[in-house]
Amino acid sequence: MNTIKFTPRNEMRKETSNVEVYKIDEIEIDNKTYKYYSDAQISLYVTKKCNASCSFCMNRLENRCIKAKELDDKKYYEMLSYYLDMFKEIKPWITITGGEPTISKRLVPILKMIKEKGYKIRTFSTNGSHLLDRYEGKYIIQYMLENNVLNNVNISRMAINDEDNSKLMKISKDESRNKDLKVISTYADANNIEIRLSCNLLKDGVKNLDDILNYKEFYNNLGIKTVMFRELIPLPYKKDEYVNIDDVFEEIEKSEEFELIRVMEGLYYTVKVYNYKDYVVKCYKEKGTMDKKVIREFVIYPDGKLDNGFDNETLMEMRDYE
Repeated sequence: MNTIKFTPRNEMRKETSNVEVYKIDEIEIDNKTYKYYSDAQISLYVTKKCNASCSFCMNRLENRCIKAKELDDKKYYEMLSYYLDMFKEIKPWITITGGEPTISKRLVPILKMIKEKGYKIRTFSTNGSHLLDRYEGKYIIQYMLENNVLNNVNISRMAINDEDNSKLMKISKDESRNKDLKVISTYADANNIEIRLSCNLLKDGVKNLDDILNYKEFYNNLGIKTVMFRELIPLPYKKDEYVNIDDVFEEIEKSEEFELIRVMEGLYYTVKVYNYKDYVVKCYKEKGTMDKKVIREFVIYPDGKLDNGFDNETLMEMRDYE
């Protein structure tokens, strides 16, 4: 996904991946050998349910997620344990996603299982609305800390104003408030958790470089230092919302405030790296040259199916544990 990312220069040590380092390995699943990129990850759908209803949400458009019938908790935990044991030799990073993970009672047991089996979570995607909910006496974000969810907690936020964000994400204003983000950012800063805001470029929202810099400045003052801006997948029926990120890239290239310091050639992206005041700004442009025979992502759906996440080939169906 084409992206612009602002990171404070003193926070770059928290980067968890290098786009220039990769190799191709092999794994055997159900007596069949698959090739995968060494930085492949497991995308783990905690639930397909969500308290928002973003028209631009890719998970809502992904047929496998929409059609997935959620298993009962016992089956789901058994399925997850089985897959994590199966991948124990290669131990890919894990991305927690949904739906909205924090509204599911499965989340805390899942985090505990991931930690017990020795995996690391690279990214936790959430709209942030229930990080301050309590589960058995503790805040959800406290369980995240206890189970090593320290890097790349991506909170979706489409506008500075609470009301505008509510309209764009179709979420209750009571569930998505800047005052809650302030509490979350304060807790995260005190406990060395990296909170990042993720904003899609939208014609009715953040749409140009001025909007991006205003958004960045507002949330920097709220305590959230790393912010990302993403281009929508250019689907024909989303033309009324779509903003071409190339226009913003061009604004950055022409601005005297941005100094180009490096161009990185990765597996998936070409990345232009800029200095901007006390920030490093990375502009990710997809290459579109992926080999569809090599897996970059293993996807575990709520119905227990394991897919390769690239061309939607089903690798495994849910096992019968009874």
